[in-house]
Amino acid sequence: MKLQSLEFGRDLQNSLVASDIENEYHFQISTASEFSFMPPTIASTAVSFVVWLSLAVAVPYAHAADEVNDDQSTARAEETHNEEVVVTATRTESQQGKSIVATQVISRSEIETSGASTVADLFSAQAGVSLERSFAGTAIRLQGLNPEHVLVLIDGQRVVGRKNGAIDLDRYPVDWIERVEIVKGPSSVLYGSDAMGGVINIITRRADGPLSADLYGSYGMPEALDTSASISTQQGGVGSRVHGGYHTTSGYDLDPATLATNAPAREMFHAGSISDIELSPDWRITPRVAYRQQDSRGVSESGSGAVFDDRNLSEEVQGALLSDTLISKDARLRVTGFATWYRDQFYSNQRDSDALDSYQDTQEFLVQGVVQYDHALGQAHLATAGVDVLAEQMDSDRLEAGDGDRERVGVFAQDQWTLPWDQRLSLLPGFRVDLDSQFGVYPTPRLALRFEASQAVVLRAGLGWGYRAPSFKELLLRFENTSAGYVVEGSPDLSPETSRNVNLGLDWNVSDALWMSISGYRNDVRDLIGFGTLEDGIAGSPTRFAYINIAEAVTQGGEASINSDPIEGLSVGASYALTATLDVQNDRPLEGRPLHQVSGRVHQEFAAWGTSFTARGIWNGPRHYFEDRNGDGLEDQITTNPSTVVDVRMSQDLDLKGVGLRLFVGAENVMDTGDAEYLLLAPRTIYAGLMGRYSAQK
Repeated sequence: MKLQSLEFGRDLQNSLVASDIENEYHFQISTASEFSFMPPTIASTAVSFVVWLSLAVAVPYAHAADEVNDDQSTARAEETHNEEVVVTATRTESQQGKSIVATQVISRSEIETSGASTVADLFSAQAGVSLERSFAGTAIRLQGLNPEHVLVLIDGQRVVGRKNGAIDLDRYPVDWIERVEIVKGPSSVLYGSDAMGGVINIITRRADGPLSADLYGSYGMPEALDTSASISTQQGGVGSRVHGGYHTTSGYDLDPATLATNAPAREMFHAGSISDIELSPDWRITPRVAYRQQDSRGVSESGSGAVFDDRNLSEEVQGALLSDTLISKDARLRVTGFATWYRDQFYSNQRDSDALDSYQDTQEFLVQGVVQYDHALGQAHLATAGVDVLAEQMDSDRLEAGDGDRERVGVFAQDQWTLPWDQRLSLLPGFRVDLDSQFGVYPTPRLALRFEASQAVVLRAGLGWGYRAPSFKELLLRFENTSAGYVVEGSPDLSPETSRNVNLGLDWNVSDALWMSISGYRNDVRDLIGFGTLEDGIAGSPTRFAYINIAEAVTQGGEASINSDPIEGLSVGASYALTATLDVQNDRPLEGRPLHQVSGRVHQEFAAWGTSFTARGIWNGPRHYFEDRNGDGLEDQITTNPSTVVDVRMSQDLDLKGVGLRLFVGAENVMDTGDAEYLLLAPRTIYAGLMGRYSAQK
């Protein structure tokens, strides 16, 4: 069967910009119910003890250190951690260290030194992040919650095209990405549905000078090709960047005893552009367009032994237009229109027969508009209010009616308030109400605070609600497997999944060469959507299953990180994450979450030679899964072995008449970790390549 292909497309998106500099709120146009807790477990008690012990020790020590050496203890923070600009946590710009809500950032320099080719690769060694790899691709868990509870954004606009509830992060190459922001914990107060576990915001690269160009190419064994190029220009009040890339991988098979592949061979093409057009000193518009096509081919087997050649063609067209207007020195109005179209075609061709051939065509269309008004009230308040309107439609062979649609209107407001009588304390109360055509009205409040115990120690805490509206599949699906004797049906009367979260964290700049952080959290989740058996089945007919609200869960834990620059050119970091989970209904851990996770990185630069070396790794403890393997109707617990994944990379910089070149070699998954059942990791890959960069003098 020939799958149809769109030849070109658009991607217009939003870049959230406002200015918040050291509590002095002014604006400029720029080119940026009640908690119900389960009884505490041993893990939660340990986390609480560690957090509070750290506070008890750190705060008095930090006050003493301030009296002796304030300038030295904060130098590194001002130069690195505090200077990164972030937008996701509050929908307004602020320095990372000054943000009331903690934000983790993967910068452009980290992207380049990591050797990652996709966003999924970037997260492979990130602290407190758990990856889930399956037939649907690579998705992310935050704070122990599933991928469907993590909202993925590009320049602040939501991404569509979930498979089995997950956004495949392998869809997005890193060549056009400036940075990635990670906000852990519920963010529904600003973004509505799907943000129970947190938000991943992919920020795109912009024009950065009169004329610049980038070229990237690498080849890895076995058979992985990455190529990309971009060019940007800034002339007067107009800046533009155009990018494109072509990427291929050969797929892999971790179990030679079967014909099925564990990951398909993939071929991907993407192209797009973004511009900043200054119509006046106080008014800028930002159009953005992009297109992505991915063609994947693999082999699968059914339980009866039938073999299938599978092809999956997905396409994504996005477009947005941002209008950013400075009404006065204290007020800004931003209006964004956004649209995205996503199509996924899946064709399964049975070998030596056509009895079980199948073709599925799913198309999603999303239109979203956001009006946001920010107003600074002196130096104490930065108030934000907005309206978020969304319309979504899906056409799919697997929906009972063939299609589904819904509309949503959200109204949100927040106030970043620095107490005038104690400017060390900042509060962030926020509230959002969503009116959804599928389930009605739902509120999501949040209260966050940031306290500078000293110039070296910052404490953050927060309480928040989150929710996830049921997907079209959960509401409207009808899937019948006659050979297995069952039917799965959607349930139009499903309620949203909800969560309550509490979190506490501490950042400590011990010295200009040492920075530490520790945090703890707890999520209580209700009305999780799962499968249930319908009781009105007719004797002799297939068993009827339906999506129903049946489950409750608790996730809790903590993270501790340490980063140091002990000598010039050397940077090291290590992190530990504890993730304790509970499936309340079955009184057991949630599947696939390691209780313990340790990650680390080392980066050494030899500036005089232009040489650098990077190594990063992550160790995940045992994971638990539950399956009925002996057919007795009871699920058995399967516990996996711990796993370790290590990546290394070395590069050499050259300067040839104003053109910067970087030669690099590296290896991913050095220890060749992975298995066909529970840890779908690509086998060891060795690669080499070249980066080139030209930038005209201003």
